[in-house]
Amino acid sequence: MGSDLTRWNDRFYTIDYFKLRRLWLNGAEDTTFAADSSEFYEWGVVYDYAVLPDSGLLTVGYFELSDTVHGFTGFYGLAWRNADGTLDTTATHRGQGASLLRRIVQLSNGKFICASYLSAFDGHPVSSLFRLHSDGSLDTTFYSNLPGGGIDQLTELPDGRIIVTGFYTLAGSSDTLNIARLLPDGALDSTFNYQLDVVGADIPGFGAWHHTVLPDGRIALHGDFVEVDGETRHGIALISANGVLLPDVFSGDGCGTYANGTVSNAATNGMVQDPIGNWYIYGSYVGYDDGTTNDPQQRFVSRLYGLNVGVEEVDQPLQLQVYPNPTSGRVQVQLPEGAQGATLQVLDAQGQVLRTERMLSNAHVLDLPGAAAGVYAVRVRTAQGRSGRATVVVQP
Repeated sequence: MGSDLTRWNDRFYTIDYFKLRRLWLNGAEDTTFAADSSEFYEWGVVYDYAVLPDSGLLTVGYFELSDTVHGFTGFYGLAWRNADGTLDTTATHRGQGASLLRRIVQLSNGKFICASYLSAFDGHPVSSLFRLHSDGSLDTTFYSNLPGGGIDQLTELPDGRIIVTGFYTLAGSSDTLNIARLLPDGALDSTFNYQLDVVGADIPGFGAWHHTVLPDGRIALHGDFVEVDGETRHGIALISANGVLLPDVFSGDGCGTYANGTVSNAATNGMVQDPIGNWYIYGSYVGYDDGTTNDPQQRFVSRLYGLNVGVEEVDQPLQLQVYPNPTSGRVQVQLPEGAQGATLQVLDAQGQVLRTERMLSNAHVLDLPGAAAGVYAVRVRTAQGRSGRATVVVQP
């Protein structure tokens, strides 16, 4: 009943028993955050949330509001909250009466993708996946024909396409893995492989719950499966950017079974990279064999020994130039010729992403008005998966 941790300055957000909570870095609860009822916010069940650039929050779930001054009373499926957890009375809350919004992800253009079991939102027909404008209103230019069901994870690619995993069945497809790639308008990407076959540990076609998109575009799959396309894959597999199983990666016995008397499974739930490049998997398993190393003592978290398990190294890093540097607020970011369609991010000294922008050419002007004096990182990733970074110093 928890969720991933989302870093916010020197604290973390997470969901615990359907309540959005904020924690200090040592795990103690931040009691200054209004996790439960507060003025205008009577009660709520939080399924997912997005932390906004202005430190506010957009939550989806089922919320009872009592803002009679602005006319928001009763139950809503989407509610804006301030950084301290109180209801944002300057915003328009939406989805009146809706209770089945499950996931929300903010896109690089400021819009949001929502996954739900709804057939209508604010009186408009929607599919199980729909897009909202930055103010929360429905974006009718996006339509997905994914069937209703448990869409569990969404990842935006640098070119605007979206990877989706969860529990659903595509009409006319033999795919039992439950992974799809959508075009920016929501349509299925016909260049992706929809014929993957997966056998689950307990239920045939149980599929993948989660995924990790690697820097080179390939996709790690996580779930309680034991076989993919006839090949043994316990809990983790790797497919190409277009959805084809890679035969020589994670080709050992995979994750061993963990059992505590109540739960019995062998699954990874995700994969993260540390600042120096090591990859870590995490999940519910005891014993791990990736085809190159077999360690029966591994459990719950394992390091993948750099990238020595078949995950190819990315091309040589992009050599980007940032000038003037130091700067008082405006810099030019220059990529090599031919490197276009990239996504740019600005990070602070703690690694927190402060801004995400799309580069339309290999030259981009980055404004940092009001940025506090200090050292910032500029990170760029192209649609082809190449990446690079540079440091910029902001002066008072």
